[in-house]
Amino acid sequence: MPSTQRELHERLRTEALANHQRVAALARALDPERLVRRPTPPGWSVGEVLQHLCVADELYRKPLLALVNRGRPDAGAPAREWKPTVAGKFIARVLANPGKLKAPRSMRPSPTPQPGVVEDFLARDRRMIDLMDQAASHDWRALRMWSPAVPVPILRLNLGDVFNIHVVHVRRHLAQMERVVQSL
Repeated sequence: MPSTQRELHERLRTEALANHQRVAALARALDPERLVRRPTPPGWSVGEVLQHLCVADELYRKPLLALVNRGRPDAGAPAREWKPTVAGKFIARVLANPGKLKAPRSMRPSPTPQPGVVEDFLARDRRMIDLMDQAASHDWRALRMWSPAVPVPILRLNLGDVFNIHVVHVRRHLAQMERVVQSL
């Protein structure tokens, strides 16, 4: 686990860019029929997985932008120790586990992915990476928000948690998409 915010940012940025490239290569190579074909046993298609990631981004985007915009650059922040919140650590650990999970109701995709879901996800993911870079000089431990996915008062996340959860979430679903493609 990175010990400073700078180290966390570098690790998350590197992994996010690698995940982004892998998703682009995998999803752009699928024809429209394979994009929506569900695996056996029944599960989400690659298009549904991407739609789920877009829905998650939509939930987090507005409060996350507000959080970053109200934050101020802090020259010492990148060198400070970074620690996840209890809720952030828990969510990241759960998402990192390869076992099946039920998506929160607010993040479930529609049965038919929206047209252009691949490029929509890639644009959203790129904006998240850019936002992470934009916020690199903010104090990630001090800036906090509620999780819009699970409206439970104890699930307060810091900015570093939100970026970490995004990267872990994309990694989890990238592995799922790779399994789906292999099963087709």
